[in-house]
Amino acid sequence: MTTAPANPIPAAAAAAGDDPDLISLLPDCILTTILSLLPVPAAARTQILSRRWRRLWPSAPLHLLDSHIPVPSSSISAVVYRILASHCGNAVRFHLILARPSAADLDSWLRSLADKHLQYLVLRPRSDEPLRLPSSLLSCSSLRSAELTNCSLPEDGGEAYFPHLTEISLRLFRVPSAAALHGFLAGCPKLASLSLDRVSGCRTLHLRSGTLRSLTVSVSLTRRRIPEDTCELERLVVEDAPALERLLAHDINWGPSINVMHAPRLQMLGYLGVGIPELQLGSTLFRSMCAVRLAAEFRCVRTLALEMAEPHVKPVADFLRCFPCLETLYVTSDMVVPKSMKILDCEMDDPIECLSYHVKTVVLKGYRGRKHELQLALFLVRRARVLRVMKFLCDNDCNTSWLTNQKRRLLLDNRASLGAQFVFQKFMKSYIRFPNCGKSDAKASTRK
Repeated sequence: MTTAPANPIPAAAAAAGDDPDLISLLPDCILTTILSLLPVPAAARTQILSRRWRRLWPSAPLHLLDSHIPVPSSSISAVVYRILASHCGNAVRFHLILARPSAADLDSWLRSLADKHLQYLVLRPRSDEPLRLPSSLLSCSSLRSAELTNCSLPEDGGEAYFPHLTEISLRLFRVPSAAALHGFLAGCPKLASLSLDRVSGCRTLHLRSGTLRSLTVSVSLTRRRIPEDTCELERLVVEDAPALERLLAHDINWGPSINVMHAPRLQMLGYLGVGIPELQLGSTLFRSMCAVRLAAEFRCVRTLALEMAEPHVKPVADFLRCFPCLETLYVTSDMVVPKSMKILDCEMDDPIECLSYHVKTVVLKGYRGRKHELQLALFLVRRARVLRVMKFLCDNDCNTSWLTNQKRRLLLDNRASLGAQFVFQKFMKSYIRFPNCGKSDAKASTRK
C-alpha cells in the first residue's frame, strides 16, 4: 500500500491561505537574479508589490538598455540619471543605442557605472558625428566586454588599463594617433577577441599579445567612403600572438596588408583576396594573391577562405601548398569591386600534401559553372584523395537541366575520393560571411 505524497507547499506557505505567494518565499539572492533578467521598467514596477519587494530591485544586478526604456529618445537621458542614482546594486550591462547624451552626461554615467563595477558596455549612438569618449571610460576597470561604435578616443585620455577585458569591438572608431590605439590595446592584458571594423587614425598596427585568440579586421568597402582628413588601417603586423587561432579579414576588396610573424596556433585564416596588397605568413609572401615566395611553415592552419572575381587553379594551388595540414577550404566568387589579377600558367602534376592527406571539406560559394570555376572544381575533384563533401553554393536557381550538365562536366565518376559527396545548393548571400561558414545557408540541395 502506497502513501500519498507529502504536501509540496511549505508549512509557512500553507498558513498564508489557499493561494500562497510562493515567489515571495524565495530568498533575496534568487529574486534579485530574476529581476535582473527583466526589462528595467518591468523590474522597477515590482516595487509596488510589498514593502519587501520595494528594496529588491534597487539591489538587483542592473541590466540597463536604453532601448528598453519606454520614453521618447529626448527623455532617455533624464531616466538614465534617475535609474543610476536610485540603484545601489552592481551594473552588469549598459547599452546606449537610441540616446545621444551630452559629453557631461556620458561622463557622469560612466563614472557611476564604474562605481557599480560595470562588466558589459555597448555604445552605439545614432549620429553622423562620432561620440567623443570621456576619460571616465578608463575608470571602468571591471569591464569584461566592450563594443564601441561610432565613437572617438580622446587625445588626452590618460593611460588605459582594463585588467578583466577579454573582448573588444571597435567599429567606425576614430583614434587620435597610432600610439593612442597601441596604448589602448596594450592596457588589456587578458584580451582574447579583437574586432577592428573601419578604424581611422592609425595606418599601421603592431600586435603583440599572449592571450589574443581571435582577430577580425575590416576596412571601408571603397576608398570613396573614407573622409579626406582621416586615414584607415593600411598595414597589420602580428608580431607575436602565441594563442591566436582565428585571423579574419572581411572587406578584402581593399587592404590592409597583413604580416603574420609568429602565430603558432593559427587555425582559421580568411577571407583573402586581391584587395590585400601584401600578405606575408612567416617567409611566405603573396602580392594581390600572386605567389612571390612559398613555404609550408603554417602546418597549424586547418581552415582557409579565399575570394576572387574568378577563381583560378594556380593561386588556389599556391595557397594550398602553404598549409600542408589544411582540412577545410572555402572559395568565394563574389566581389563587390572585382580587381584583376595576373595568372601564370604552370604544371600541376606535383603533389600537394593537404589534398593528398587532409582536405575533407570544400565549399565553392557563388558558383555559376563558369570556365575557371569549373577548372578549379575539376582540379579539386581529381586531387582531393580524402574528400568527404564538396558543396557548390550556386548563384543561380539550380534548375534540373543545369545540375545535370554540371555533374556531367565535373566527371564525378573519376573523383579521387570514392566516398565523397557533392552537394549543390542555392547560395543565400549574407553580410556575415566567415563566422557562419559551417552553418547551413541553402534553401534546397541535391546530392550524388
